[in-house]
Amino acid sequence: MTSNKPADTTNDAIVHDKGNDTKGLARSYDLMPKMMPHLDRHLIFPLLEFMTQQEAFPAEELLQSTYELLKPTNMTDYVASLWKQIHHSETVPEEFAAKRESVLQELKTLKAESAKILELLDDKDVISSLRQDKMANLQFLKDNHGVRAILWVSHIP
Repeated sequence: MTSNKPADTTNDAIVHDKGNDTKGLARSYDLMPKMMPHLDRHLIFPLLEFMTQQEAFPAEELLQSTYELLKPTNMTDYVASLWKQIHHSETVPEEFAAKRESVLQELKTLKAESAKILELLDDKDVISSLRQDKMANLQFLKDNHGVRAILWVSHIP
């Protein structure tokens, strides 16, 4: 049974002064667990770091949550270090090394594929030739520098 009356701040202050569990009280008002399912992992990671610093939740629980959040990412070295902390071990399973090799190979491939455009973007003459019209820029880069482009069209309402 809940009351619609506002909380009595005097009683709250007395409860806190008696040394009751203020971390538990803070945790009961924490909105982060309610917000996190609706956020991207790039926003959740700093929130988990912040929650770790606040010490309102058990460190082991936050460490495990961080591990689960980042496991599908390409942050293989960091995820391996989290695994070591969770399992109190100095060695990691072979799957981490295999994923690391895969990530490094993909990085190498992407660098090779983007080398030409990055080189052009470093060229001051090319940059000064670009115009505000993006389609004209694509045509200019195609005609003069052999750059192919793949366009993604977003249909966000």
